[in-house]
Amino acid sequence: MSKEEPDAKDAAAAAAPKGGGGGGMMPLILMVVLMPAISYAMMEFVFLPKIRGIAAETQVAHAGEEGKGGHKTEHKTEHKAEAKTEHKAEAKHGKGKHGKEGDSKSAFSYDFENVVVNLAGTMGTRYLKTNFTAEGSNADLRTAIDENKKQLLDVASTVLGSRTLADLEQPGAKNVIRNDLIANFNQTLKSDLIERIFFSEFVVQ
Repeated sequence: MSKEEPDAKDAAAAAAPKGGGGGGMMPLILMVVLMPAISYAMMEFVFLPKIRGIAAETQVAHAGEEGKGGHKTEHKTEHKAEAKTEHKAEAKHGKGKHGKEGDSKSAFSYDFENVVVNLAGTMGTRYLKTNFTAEGSNADLRTAIDENKKQLLDVASTVLGSRTLADLEQPGAKNVIRNDLIANFNQTLKSDLIERIFFSEFVVQ
């Protein structure tokens, strides 16, 4: 028994260094094995969130600048469109107002039809046939003309019949006759009731 006991101690002593060397390798092995997992975890949960956060902030800032510029452009476009619409509406309103004023000035009219006269210097071989409308803004226009219709027809015959064929061939002949008729009609009516005269027919035959 005393001889076997030293052998057991020697065996235990010889086995102890081997067991201790194996225990020293385990941390290194674990580190090598766990290093990829640790690197992945660091990348996934630390670095990538920071990178995403920076990218998101940059995108938000860029979107804010674009939104500011877009809002400015949109505001400018809307302002321009509104100004254009307003200008167009004012122009239309002004035209309508002018039209109303024109209508008020020409609200009253009187038609002279089939006024036929012999032209001067033609020995009765040529004559002038006209239809024209007298207009004015005074409500008494029609009444005044009705009351003086015969005198006005006589005036028209005198003014038109005093023209020669050569007179009618001159540029602006109708405007000259128009102005003469207005002046002589108003003189007969003793008032400036007639403001315009328009010819619907002016034929030399």
